[in-house]
This record gives sequence, structure tokens and C-alpha cells, in this order.
Amino acid sequence: MMQKRTLILVLTLVAAVLAGLGYFMFFDLSREPEEVVVTRQVTKVEESAPSEGTQAPPEAKKQTLAGLFKAETNPDGTYTELYCTQIEESTSNFFSYLDEKRYVKHLNDGKDGYTRFKKIIKKLSAKPPIPAGEGIDPRIIVENVYYLFRILERKDLRLIKDVVANEQDSIEFNLNMFYRWFTLGSRCPDPRDLRPSNKALYQYAGYFLNTIGGRAYLFRRLERVRLLVTYYSLLIVHEADRAGRNDYGIDLVPFIEPLKNEISYYPKFEFQTDYIDRLNEMQDYYLRKR
Repeated sequence: MMQKRTLILVLTLVAAVLAGLGYFMFFDLSREPEEVVVTRQVTKVEESAPSEGTQAPPEAKKQTLAGLFKAETNPDGTYTELYCTQIEESTSNFFSYLDEKRYVKHLNDGKDGYTRFKKIIKKLSAKPPIPAGEGIDPRIIVENVYYLFRILERKDLRLIKDVVANEQDSIEFNLNMFYRWFTLGSRCPDPRDLRPSNKALYQYAGYFLNTIGGRAYLFRRLERVRLLVTYYSLLIVHEADRAGRNDYGIDLVPFIEPLKNEISYYPKFEFQTDYIDRLNEMQDYYLRKR
């Protein structure tokens, strides 16, 4: 009798997961192709050999992630007012820029982008996902498979997907900016009372790294988006681990090497070297602890 109940539970779970994945696929495939908008103009300049008697200009220094925003701290460990203001203004300017885009206007219902963003953050912060334990309690798998579709409205999901699809040209800059903004914590004022807590941030990073639902969602996104979100999720959980806040005991070691290899073979990243260097540092940290 017990074996029969167990079999029924397993079959029900499998059916639920397959139904959820099928819904995800239908949800994505039923979309019309998004308009692709390039956000940075790149002008190709014809190269020519320097004439005699002139010196070729020095090669431009390659930009690094650290060079995008210069993070400076006060003696007490908080960030300087200049850095805090720079990050806040950058995120605010990003939404002002989006408000002018045609593919965003018809989804905002007359609201500005920052107001819509605040609403989405509040929803996500109110009930973070469970980033571990799927092997112990099968109900967590079902919750995680449907998680984003239960928390967010259809228009919210469409807006996020359309922004990612249309802003590919600046995706590396924008994700780095939001990573910095999300992880400011108490080191900068939060004038709009908007940033999620470190705990909620950790749970979402763990969700994308360590759950069937989170990983399935990323694998339906563009490759560069999947790799970058995975990378920043690793950084967030790693920071929580170093601070003694890895409450679910997520083991990062199995994720580091595969991600490093994928990024190494993806030539379109402007900051590829930065990502690999940081992953190497993370890998060395855990090797020293063993």
C-alpha cells in the first residue's frame, strides 16, 4: 500500500513538472518576435597605415568592470556619497531611457518605468523562492517550477523579457549596474526604500543556480543572459557564504568550472577576462578551504 502511494506521488510530481515546463515553452513560443533596438551606436572607422614621419596613436586601454564605476569607501566601510549617487542616478536614468521606448510604452499602463520596477521588486521581495531542498521535499520542485508565474503578472514577465531582448547591446553594462545597485546593502542610503534585503537577494541567486525551475527559466533565455545571470548569482551566493549567510548550504564548487568554460568559449563578451579572473579567484577560495 505504501509503495502504491509513493508511486502515485512520484507520477503526480512528474506530471506537474512536465506540465509546468510545457506551459513555459508555450508561453515563450507563443510570443511575436520582439523589435530589436540597438542602444549604442558603433561607427566603423577605416584603418589606414600611418604616413611617414607620423607616429601611430597608442592602442586604447581596454575597459574593465572595475572601471565602469569607481567604488570608493569611507573609513567605516560605507560607500562614499559620490559612488552611491552615481549608482542611484545610473539606475534612474536607465528607466527614464526605457520610458521613451515604443516596446515599453504599451506595457506600462501610463506608469513610469521606475514605478513599475518598484512594484515588481516589492512583489518579489515579499515571498522569495526556496533555493534548496528539492531532493527532500518534492513539493518545492513544483513551487519553483511555477514560481515566477505565480508571483508576477503576465505583463511584468513580458516587460522583463522584452527589455532583455531589446537591450542586448548594453546587457553587460546594465547587469553590472544592477548587480552593484542590488548589493549596496546598508553601505548606501536607500532613498526610495526599494532595494531587496541581502537575504532575499541570496534566495533569488540560489533559485537561479540551484533549482529546476530557476535553471529552466534561464535556459530559455539568450545564452549571454543565462551566462551573466548565472555569473552574478554565483557572486551573490559567494558573498553570502563568506559572510556566514549561506543559510541553505548551497555548494558553489560544482557551478564554477562549467560556467568558466562556457564563458571562455563565448567570444562576444566585452568583459570576458574580468569574469574568468573573478571565477578563478572564487575557485581558489574554495580549494583553500578544503
